[in-house]
Amino acid sequence: RYQDRNREERTMTSTPPSPLSAAAPATSFGEVGPDGTVFLRLPDGSQREVGQWAAGDAATGLEFFARKYQDLVTEIDVAAKRLADDRSTPAQAAAIVERVRKSVLEPTFVGDLAALVARIGQLEVLINVKKEALAEAKEEQRKQASEAREKLVAEADQLSTSTAWKVTTERFAAIVEEWKLIPRSDRAKENELWKQISAARTTFDKARRAHYVELDAQRSSAKAAKEALVKQAQALSTSRDWQKTTGEYRKLLDQWKKAGRAGKADDKLWEQFKAAQDVFFAARNEQNAERDEDEKKALVVKEELLAEAEKLLPIKNIGAAKRELHAIQDKWEKAGRVPRNDVRRIEARLKKVEDAVRDADSAKWTNKNTELQGRANDTVIRFREAVEKRERALQRAVDAGVASAIAKAQGELDGAKAMLAVAEQSSQKLK
Repeated sequence: RYQDRNREERTMTSTPPSPLSAAAPATSFGEVGPDGTVFLRLPDGSQREVGQWAAGDAATGLEFFARKYQDLVTEIDVAAKRLADDRSTPAQAAAIVERVRKSVLEPTFVGDLAALVARIGQLEVLINVKKEALAEAKEEQRKQASEAREKLVAEADQLSTSTAWKVTTERFAAIVEEWKLIPRSDRAKENELWKQISAARTTFDKARRAHYVELDAQRSSAKAAKEALVKQAQALSTSRDWQKTTGEYRKLLDQWKKAGRAGKADDKLWEQFKAAQDVFFAARNEQNAERDEDEKKALVVKEELLAEAEKLLPIKNIGAAKRELHAIQDKWEKAGRVPRNDVRRIEARLKKVEDAVRDADSAKWTNKNTELQGRANDTVIRFREAVEKRERALQRAVDAGVASAIAKAQGELDGAKAMLAVAEQSSQKLK
């Protein structure tokens, strides 16, 4: 319907009535009397006085009054054109109609009065069409504005329970700006819709503030917890109990992860925590580097001792072999620890020699005594080996400087010696 009216407006303005000069000159609708009185011939054939002319001949006077008529026609045509082109409002065009209509009621011109009235009528029709079109457009705009506002209200309702705090806060601000840009129409309804948006935003803001209050409390708790962990880490940084303290630092790190974020203080606290760890681990790494170097030196010594021990095989003199092996074992224990990856290899080689010496010694005692004597001697040999083994274990504990290990090794050595004494007494009785 709105498009039909637009076509109607274009038709009315694109095909206006032909100017009077093309049909009948405006001057043909008037005459000048002998005394200079100018008359307008009305549509019913009667005449009406419209003015006086005494400045020249009658034709000139008629032209003067005809131009006044043409000015009115032009004014009507221009008003219609501007209205059709949306360069003026119906109210502005109606004001022109009112002014020209007054001129028609009290004419001071000569021209086709009926044609002028028809033009006024056309403009009035155009004004009414335009009013209806504008009313429809306004209604459509009002409808669109209402739909846009309701859409914003629906979105605000959905956002009221959002937990995307930053994004939602920005979106609520954008909704307010979008609301302002929507044309106003029904203020009462708009106020009701705005209250819904305001309520949704208030609900969201309350939840957001509560969230940040809780978050601040969590951050404060995390900060206090991490400050305590920093102090513990710093206290451990000078420890030289490498294994135990390494485990303690692992526990502290687990507690750090569970403590949560401490806000802006988090990075600074972490730097302090890590710095304390670095002090400890730097010292441990330095100690490990020294230990690794000592272990490599010990490996070289034990490789040389193994070469000496393996020269005892095959055993020709059991007494000399035992003495030499004991000397090698003493040096072996004093050499210290070797790298972990080499322990099994070199211990296996030494054990092979030790087993050969023990077997040779056992064979000697078996051949020398009866079967009972042989068993007693074998027992003595095994207890001697046990004593020697525990002596080496004690020496390792002493070298390591671990008090608990020293006490344990000493106790085991005392027990082995006691058992050896009993076995030797039994063996002596069988001789």
